[in-house]
Amino acid sequence: MLAVFVFMGHAALASVAWVPEYIDRLGVSFATWGTIIGFGVIGSITPLLFASRLMMRFGSRTIIRIANYGGMIMLVALAWSNDPLVWFFINAGFNFFMSLLGVSVNSHAVLVQKQISKNIIGRLHAGWSLGAVGAAITGALSTVFMTLELFLLVVAIVTLIVFEFSLRWLLSSEEDGHLEEKAQVVKRRFWQMPQQLWLLAAGLFCGIYPEVAVIDWAAVFARDVLNLEVALRSMPFAAFMIGMIVGRLSMTRLAESYHPHFIASRGSFMAAIALAISALFSGMLSDISSGLGLLVTVVLWGLAGLGLSPVSPAFYSAAGHIPGVSTSWAVARLGLMNSTTAIFAKALMGATVEGVGLSMAFFFPIALAVGSGIIAGIFAKRAKVAELESAAPPTGPISIMLEDDRGR
Repeated sequence: MLAVFVFMGHAALASVAWVPEYIDRLGVSFATWGTIIGFGVIGSITPLLFASRLMMRFGSRTIIRIANYGGMIMLVALAWSNDPLVWFFINAGFNFFMSLLGVSVNSHAVLVQKQISKNIIGRLHAGWSLGAVGAAITGALSTVFMTLELFLLVVAIVTLIVFEFSLRWLLSSEEDGHLEEKAQVVKRRFWQMPQQLWLLAAGLFCGIYPEVAVIDWAAVFARDVLNLEVALRSMPFAAFMIGMIVGRLSMTRLAESYHPHFIASRGSFMAAIALAISALFSGMLSDISSGLGLLVTVVLWGLAGLGLSPVSPAFYSAAGHIPGVSTSWAVARLGLMNSTTAIFAKALMGATVEGVGLSMAFFFPIALAVGSGIIAGIFAKRAKVAELESAAPPTGPISIMLEDDRGR
């Protein structure tokens, strides 16, 4: 499972260092670029409408294999078009398969988590972040030593090989527990989601979008705000992901003392503060010294990654414990809500960058991080109340009805 998360993260973000190259090749403005990647999320939404049914029928391992092959084909195709419209559809296809892959892998992880007592979701998501850091490093090196076409081809081939080796060790459809869940599921319409799941979806989006904004705009921030050379443009993103890795590897131990949603709440607030300071001062410091600006940005973005690291594991883990809802259905609906909202969020982010500049535009994901902290805090309080109720059930006088039969 860890190997699958690592290489899924690497493949998903293999192009992160090449974003300025894509923009230059397509010849589009920041606003247009934001619209292209924003509405490309439509590809991510589509599989979420039927992914749970596929996994209920065939098991998650089979869907993981199919989605991986489709995603790698689309990844290679991204390098072969300079037409904005054609590239949009290829990117939408890439998002389609990577979304199907992501919901299948996350569902499988939650199914595994439900069968063991030790918390592993945080560590598995740390694997995804490790793959993202690897993508930043290999992507930065590839911009110097390789062409985009060759780099994406190598990434696709290596990913396919690793997945084929790893899949044999995942749970089969008879082992993952989805058949037992299927028997207990309450049938629901597409739009019918329990109230708890709506709140989970809102908190997950608010916590994930700041991460998405960093992924989409890190290379542009390094180029236009920090004025870094090509080889150094992945460093702020790498620092952010290293913070993610450290935080997610630490989550298992922290969860022994604190509720996961409490950790996520405080982490979201810390991330918002760190990103706000970077947005205000990184550009100013870079005007004085590019090295100083880079150093401060690396430290602050590392703290932001550390703060946001527990958000996704906490909300995804909670999705596996909603009564009457299968794990795959809950995870798919979380992804659906997240992707749908991301369409408008990405487009809005691009337009905001065009209007007020990239540094000030970061206050949009910063505000969402604060919202995620508030929602995570609500779940932490609910969990504590539930724990208290189960530990000390309410007691009171017991009424006893006695039948008087003396007259018989």
